[in-house]
Amino acid sequence: MAPTSAPTLPTLSPALLHIDGRTREGRGAAITTRCPATAEPLVTFPAASDEDLDAAIAAARRTFDEGTWRDAAPERRAAILSDAADRLAARHEELVRLIVADNGKTLGEAAIDVLSAVGVLRAAAQHAGHPTVTEMGEERGVRKQIRREPIGVVAGITPFNAPIAFTALKAAPALAAGNSVVLKPSERAPLAPLAVCEALAAAGAPAGVVNLVQGDTATAAALAGDPRVDLVSLTGGTPAGEAVMRAAAPAIKRVVLELGGKSAHILLEDADLEAAIPAVAGGIFKNAGQRCLSGSRLLVDASIADEVEARIAAFADRLIVGDPLDPATQVGAMIDGRAVEDVAAFVARARGDGLAVAAGGRRVAELAPGSFFRPTVMTGANRGSRAAQDEIFGPVLTVIRVNGPEEAVAVANDSRYGLAAGIWSRDVDRAAAMARRIRAGYVWINTYAAIFGDMPFGGFKRSGLGREGGVVGYEAYTELKSVLADTTGGTTALRF
Repeated sequence: MAPTSAPTLPTLSPALLHIDGRTREGRGAAITTRCPATAEPLVTFPAASDEDLDAAIAAARRTFDEGTWRDAAPERRAAILSDAADRLAARHEELVRLIVADNGKTLGEAAIDVLSAVGVLRAAAQHAGHPTVTEMGEERGVRKQIRREPIGVVAGITPFNAPIAFTALKAAPALAAGNSVVLKPSERAPLAPLAVCEALAAAGAPAGVVNLVQGDTATAAALAGDPRVDLVSLTGGTPAGEAVMRAAAPAIKRVVLELGGKSAHILLEDADLEAAIPAVAGGIFKNAGQRCLSGSRLLVDASIADEVEARIAAFADRLIVGDPLDPATQVGAMIDGRAVEDVAAFVARARGDGLAVAAGGRRVAELAPGSFFRPTVMTGANRGSRAAQDEIFGPVLTVIRVNGPEEAVAVANDSRYGLAAGIWSRDVDRAAAMARRIRAGYVWINTYAAIFGDMPFGGFKRSGLGREGGVVGYEAYTELKSVLADTTGGTTALRF
């Protein structure tokens, strides 16, 4: 197995904040980001200080209250978002290599991250023209109107696993609706998100409309709790979502939360295994398992379980883990050594609980000090096993045997999470009936992880609150106002 290497990059600037129209260095504590594939340092930069965060929020608040962006014509907002998408697309190759270096994704996965960000910006440009006024007609001498207005200052807090796509997903729909934005990317992959701000600024977004600060969880907590922020949108783990809700509670802030999952991937007895097995593997092992929607529970009808377990284990063993820069690599690095240690501990606990490791189950020692873990298949679990209940943000698939579709639905729903699910059956009507009963926000039938930008994405239960994507995601960043105008000289008023 060839040693890994970090992408050759231009000298990276420590100026990773964007505040009030200017990219600059922070004045806070130093953060060093490392290449997950090699553990080599990429750049050391100063995070945002308290004063930097205050300046970013103040800029966003000022520009919203002054109407700089809020009152701009929808056509202007759309043009800027569209231009920003083009500018981001023009940097595709550069950004792909930056994401590979900072995140450990394969080349193909990093390309999807950039393309997704471009697509989000273009979709938001279309949403900027969404009608903001609905005329409800006249009743009893009163003209009725419903207005959809921007909320105000939006805080967007994003994870490491799709750094540029999630940054765009927080910023673009909020900006399309006329809000101002303060972004806080993950300190574990901080380099690429700045490109979204740079593209928007170059496209003509007014100073102060979009801001970005760098920092750790303390920075995120301070941003979420600031009284000048009107809505907090977070993609991250469920504990982070709980923290955001606590921070937002005193001011009754709006929140949009896309959180963790323990998604069920169901194979019924008539599943097309030639199609299903690669999709099961892709659903859990892509991005080294570091996706909230990963199908980490494989629910298999007992009548085909022996064959499925053998086939998915063999498939996992054949996957090429290695240098993210090598086009042949199928599974890249995890984000850092801490993530690998967490996965190793999860597997060790599962072994202790009596589960068997059918594939993988180990760190890739020959690629050390890079953060690599073999795609892992664990068998012998029941629905209550810790390995079947606890989220693990890594390439670990837990197989559970079920007897028929009724038990499959029951086991799928036996989770505190409800983000996604997949069902494989040649009887699509039967699968659709199951989908209606599964408590999850996104259910695939005879496919998995196929995301469409016009479909709302989000979870049930502890997997989140609200939805992102499509018109629904745009509307999450707006408030509704009813306006009623009397045309009779005030005779409809309630009066003494």
